[in-house]
Amino acid sequence: MPLRILGSRIDPVKSRFALEQIQTFLDSPGIHHVVTGNTLMVLAAEKDRDLRDILERAALVVPESWGMRWASRLHGHALAEFTPGIDLMLEICRLAEVGGHPIYLLGSAPGVAEKAAEALRRRFPAVKIAGTDHGYFKASEDSEVIGRIRRQKPSCLFVGMGMPAQEKWIASHLKELGVPVVMGVGGSFDVLSGRLKRAPVWIRRLGIEWSYRLIQEPWRWRRILQLPVFAWKVWREKKLGM
Repeated sequence: MPLRILGSRIDPVKSRFALEQIQTFLDSPGIHHVVTGNTLMVLAAEKDRDLRDILERAALVVPESWGMRWASRLHGHALAEFTPGIDLMLEICRLAEVGGHPIYLLGSAPGVAEKAAEALRRRFPAVKIAGTDHGYFKASEDSEVIGRIRRQKPSCLFVGMGMPAQEKWIASHLKELGVPVVMGVGGSFDVLSGRLKRAPVWIRRLGIEWSYRLIQEPWRWRRILQLPVFAWKVWREKKLGM
């Protein structure tokens, strides 16, 4: 049974189970939208009905942040773990390498996806990169971008456009894309390409990876201010039995 945090669906899955499910998606017919649900997404979905509906329709909503784990504990249904989106992406690439499933990278600034692809090739030498594309294209160019992706026939498409833009773009074009597994990965390409550094492991274990990201991108301070808002709303939800 999925959890309900501020009215949004989160699947209480460990990374191992999530990967098993994604392997099934890769090996079976159909198209599947995989979402990594985090604090800011759930908070946004509280007011954004379209985003909330996307979470409801997704094939899998993997808990991505410490905030999701904290909220689940408060509600008495503690998540065993959470899986950062970049870690899930890397594990999917491992599955793709072993299974011969081509992957496609779409998003971030021009040149970043290509560098991210190079980093993935170094980590997974046998992985098949079907193609890369930046995310700075107009809505009028959607058909052209989708056409390029379809021609390369990837098994997995990673979209790095930021939340909620990537989730909405994927949901709007999922059928046209025809890709078995499509997942939004936020700023993962920036980290893989070396444009941004990832937080040390000890910071990740404390669940404050956002603080390291803030140091590198100070403009994110407005987003970080949403964290105490999330905590207050979850506490109020629990107290009122909502």
